[in-house]
Amino acid sequence: MKTLSHLVVAALLLATQGLYAQTVYRCGSSYSQTPCPGGNTVDATDSRTPEQRKAHEAGVKQEKRAGDNLEKTRMKEEAAVQRETERADKAQRDADKAAQKSAAKQMNSQEKVRAYRAPEKK
Repeated sequence: MKTLSHLVVAALLLATQGLYAQTVYRCGSSYSQTPCPGGNTVDATDSRTPEQRKAHEAGVKQEKRAGDNLEKTRMKEEAAVQRETERADKAQRDADKAAQKSAAKQMNSQEKVRAYRAPEKK
């Protein structure tokens, strides 16, 4: 049974080797796996060492973390601005209401004064 599973794994490994060794063709400004008229072959193998790949991946992870931190900071700042805007809008609405009440109260007082001053007509 072990021998059979080893053979299956070996066969799969051999089958996937061809996937990585495909030829890439440059056809004008695009790339393809199929040849095209006037196309040139391109060496698309990764020539980096395992150490270089690891260093690159570490750099990518670091940049992603930095980007995530910048996004969180931006979102916090935007939320703070939104809260402040809402507070200012509420304060303005409250001030407008108070001014309207005051104006209505003053008009009501003036009407009472006019009514007091005006003689009744019979």
